Amino acid sequence: MTDTAQGFLGIMTGRRQGHPPIAEPEFCSQLSAAAPLFDLKVLVFHPEDVAADGESITGYAWKEGRWQQTVAPAPDILYNRCLYSSRQEKKAAAAALAALSRAVPWSRGLPDKWRVYEILRRSPAAPLLPETRLYTGPAALGSMLAEREYGVFLKPRAGSHGKSTLHARLLSAREGGGMSIRGRSGANEPFRRHFSTVDEGLRWIDRFTGTRRCIIQPYLHLTGSQGRPFDVRVLMQKNGRGAWTLTGMAVRLGGHGSFTSNLHGGGTAAAALPFLLAEYGPAGAELLDELAAAAAVLPPLLEKSCGRLGELGLDFGLDPGGRIYLLEANSKPGRSVFRLTGDSQAARLAAENPLRYARHLLQHSPAGRRKPANMLRYRQENEINGS
Repeated sequence: MTDTAQGFLGIMTGRRQGHPPIAEPEFCSQLSAAAPLFDLKVLVFHPEDVAADGESITGYAWKEGRWQQTVAPAPDILYNRCLYSSRQEKKAAAAALAALSRAVPWSRGLPDKWRVYEILRRSPAAPLLPETRLYTGPAALGSMLAEREYGVFLKPRAGSHGKSTLHARLLSAREGGGMSIRGRSGANEPFRRHFSTVDEGLRWIDRFTGTRRCIIQPYLHLTGSQGRPFDVRVLMQKNGRGAWTLTGMAVRLGGHGSFTSNLHGGGTAAAALPFLLAEYGPAGAELLDELAAAAAVLPPLLEKSCGRLGELGLDFGLDPGGRIYLLEANSKPGRSVFRLTGDSQAARLAAENPLRYARHLLQHSPAGRRKPANMLRYRQENEINGS
């Protein structure tokens, strides 16, 4: 059986347990189901399933409401959704990208958190940035802790989902002295530690960081009136004209006693405007507009240094006084937050805009202009039961 379409979008992603064994199966199925509206075909695949010569890939196509394993030629557009948790995964992805070098990248990636900070601190977005330093060892961390009544926040330069992060605080004499630490392990499990001396705590943190390169920021009070930490996720995406648009906003809420609001760490979500109005009164609507304005400024600034991007997940913190901080920029953002808040329009756009932008790239790339209609061919190899 042969299927045809004008363009072929390949989504490279990680593995998970289940059938099919692909990360983000819900997003991938939504995107694949909508692809015919844009005259596109979609194949989801793992880096190691790319042929060494880049001429073919084995992956999963969404057909008739279920996933089918399929062999296909190299894609026209390559959408890299891989998140690397090991050096081996990063190496496999690099090899796949090299083999598929003739495909048009859907987006470039962002550098690590420190390099993003270095780019933005010299830009008009600098007022949004919390103070950030490199972690260089116990001595520098001890100095910063001594300057900060509420402690410091330490996180990996290349981390995600709140893993391997911690909040360290010096305890006053009234509290018994020493150091208090709470954090999340590499498996995203919460933990707490107390050390009777500062030196013990600093040594433990140095062992905890290991070979990971980390950054340090002041601990910011980004907690709502109910005592739960929160941030605002803004999803910026390019549309079918290649222009940046704001797809949606949502608040991510951490649990009581948590210091992060990541959904992967057990957080929940809330609609942005009602939450901000409840927290800040009438000023909540103004803050929503300020967040939208800040989000619109950032993508062009980052593209100027990092190359062409297709979407950005921007996480903003708000302190009790309404000051806005940029906490993180992510070039491979999740989008489940809109499903959790019931924002069906943002959820639909979040899945469809990558297709609109892929179509735009196909129409404006030399390869796409040379490509005759009905060139794409899929060869069905076998089917996977279920969806």
